[in-house]
Amino acid sequence: MSSMTSHKQQILENVSNAFAVTDEQLNFLMEGYNEEMKAGLAIDRTLAATKTSELKMIPSYVTGYPTGNEKGTYLALEISGIDIYVCQVKLKGEGGKLAINQYQYKIPDNLTAGDDINVLIDYVADCVVDFQTRVGTHKQTIYSMAISIGFAVLQTGLDKGKIIAFEHGFDFPNVIGCDAVDLFDSRFRAKGLGVKIVAMANDGVCTLLAHAYQHPSTRIGVIHSAGTNCAYYDKMSNIGQFKHDISGNDMIINTEWCNFGARHLPKTDFDSMLDSQSNNPGIHNFEKMTTGMYLGEIVRQILIFLMEQRVLSFQVDQEDEDECLLLMPYQFDTSYMYVCEADTEDLEDTRLVLEDMCRVSETTLEDRAIVKKVCELVGHRAALLLGASIAGVVTYMVQHGIGLDEEKGFAIAISGDVYKDYPSFHPRVCEAIKDLIPDEVASKLSVGIVQHSRIVGAAIVAMMAEKMDQEDTVMS
Repeated sequence: MSSMTSHKQQILENVSNAFAVTDEQLNFLMEGYNEEMKAGLAIDRTLAATKTSELKMIPSYVTGYPTGNEKGTYLALEISGIDIYVCQVKLKGEGGKLAINQYQYKIPDNLTAGDDINVLIDYVADCVVDFQTRVGTHKQTIYSMAISIGFAVLQTGLDKGKIIAFEHGFDFPNVIGCDAVDLFDSRFRAKGLGVKIVAMANDGVCTLLAHAYQHPSTRIGVIHSAGTNCAYYDKMSNIGQFKHDISGNDMIINTEWCNFGARHLPKTDFDSMLDSQSNNPGIHNFEKMTTGMYLGEIVRQILIFLMEQRVLSFQVDQEDEDECLLLMPYQFDTSYMYVCEADTEDLEDTRLVLEDMCRVSETTLEDRAIVKKVCELVGHRAALLLGASIAGVVTYMVQHGIGLDEEKGFAIAISGDVYKDYPSFHPRVCEAIKDLIPDEVASKLSVGIVQHSRIVGAAIVAMMAEKMDQEDTVMS
């Protein structure tokens, strides 16, 4: 790009500077995260809340840690959009050995709305029956199950929570305010299923525990894909509604950090444009700057700007404007960034993305090098912001004496398509965490990519629920 004009160089430098994140900005973000964690924890959700926080800091009601030596067979059910996943996990102990059986089912369109949700739940129960037939469960055995459903639930206990809203195109007015566990449990029993629903679990908690059974020093779970979330262990006495707890137990907290950052994230004009054009302007700032749902769209906005400024030579034929996907919102998929960043030499893969996938006119090598650079800028910033947020959680935990074992260290579990499939994302996140925390803490940290799907973590939640119940019985 040595032949590039000074006009082009200046514009590209401006874009590069806008997406560069300074150490001061990362430290400011960490401090802000720490403040919002404490504000969210202080809210007593059993009372009418007058305080607010960008972080919901929702108690999961899961206490204690898996050891990797527990044994038993547990079930998990996940409803994500129109997909139903049923999973059986056999825990074999011996330091985290397990065996997994999992099947996927689809919810028919005619069961996503109606006057009676029992019709949908009966269908889900039929899926569980089919699954148990396939894997050959013992008919005389009652299996503990945890559920993870894509509905907004106000959880008030490990196995208690009222449905407060529907998502993903579902509409059953008669069920708002009903207890989610009771709904499923009662219909499952009516169908004669040998299943007892013992817990509800969300994606962050499941990610943490899916890793923790095999790596017992795991203290933080992060899911980073189309959306993002984080769960971590905290002392119950730090949580507003349990502030008088004297058990000394640690509980997993679901941060719901997607909404973090209105005051602390280093936003650019491109971020503001994306936000204003989104279907939820003004919220989910962190999600919009770091996740697979939005990263490709940020790149697309920048490329359109560079086309308008004549920094990129390729154009859109006005007669075929409807055919150019680069002009259509969210048509530059985040996965294209992976391809462009990994491209080498003549950048042939980047040419295919632009000319074949996005349908722009012929591109030059300089064009392709600029597009690759834009992907690097957006992807690198996202990784730094994620790393700084994780570092903020680690810093809080170290300050409060949570989780850091001098011998075994401190493990962080991360799952999600962006994290697993974006080749440079993992090392960038690790580098950011390491740079932002003291060396004596960094040396004890490990960051692992979760090998099992999060529904496996839901089965571990069922095991933990059973374990907690047994401990309560012994104590009483």
